[in-house]
Amino acid sequence: MPHRSKNRRSAIVVGAGFGGIATALRLRRLGYTVTVIDNNPKAGGRAQVYEINGFKFDAGPTVITAPFLFDELFALFGKKREDYIEFLPVEPWYRFEFSDGSKLDYGGSIEDTVSEINRLSPGEGKGYVDLVNFSKRIFKVGFEKLSDQPFHKFWTMIRQVPALLALKSYLSVYKLVSSFLKDERLRRAFSIHPLLVGGNPMNTTSIYCLIHYLERKWGVWFPRGGTGSLVEALVLLMQEEGIRTGT
Repeated sequence: MPHRSKNRRSAIVVGAGFGGIATALRLRRLGYTVTVIDNNPKAGGRAQVYEINGFKFDAGPTVITAPFLFDELFALFGKKREDYIEFLPVEPWYRFEFSDGSKLDYGGSIEDTVSEINRLSPGEGKGYVDLVNFSKRIFKVGFEKLSDQPFHKFWTMIRQVPALLALKSYLSVYKLVSSFLKDERLRRAFSIHPLLVGGNPMNTTSIYCLIHYLERKWGVWFPRGGTGSLVEALVLLMQEEGIRTGT
């Protein structure tokens, strides 16, 4: 909520999750005096960290699939993210263990994944490649065109309806994946991505299949020390740039 106080531009950001922190930093870069308030004692929003019996647990997100978004926040002030927090590549990205005792390691190159799929269900690697190629098409609309658009204006969304229909957005993630893969184990494994944001693969729109390509494009990363360490790095950046915080 930007407002003017005398001749100085100032803004109050409500919420100290990743979105609030990013907004505060961008406003600060634009010259605003910024205050961030949150009803939690610590920053992080859903990315809170809990400690039980000496063990730390990330309550929310644990991995990063678009690291450049965090790099941008530090670059706004001529700084490097790696000087504050290290991102470690996750390999494999996921390891699936099925009720029949079989396993599937997912990650690395497409060739690695195809080999793993064909080991589990011979001949289905091609279906996975087709799924990734289709997810790239979804990515170009859902991520590149829509992810930064405000949808409080009806026509902003309605202009994309023809493209979304052509990309079968009316199907669920599970149904779209099932159109490329036959083995039920593979269908379930490659439908998990809505779970990362609290969605049900059986009824969440297939737009979320764009994550297949998102992972391929930038990989899967883990902040050293856990998500809480990433929050601490961003809080330090805010402090260095004079952003005030409070509850």
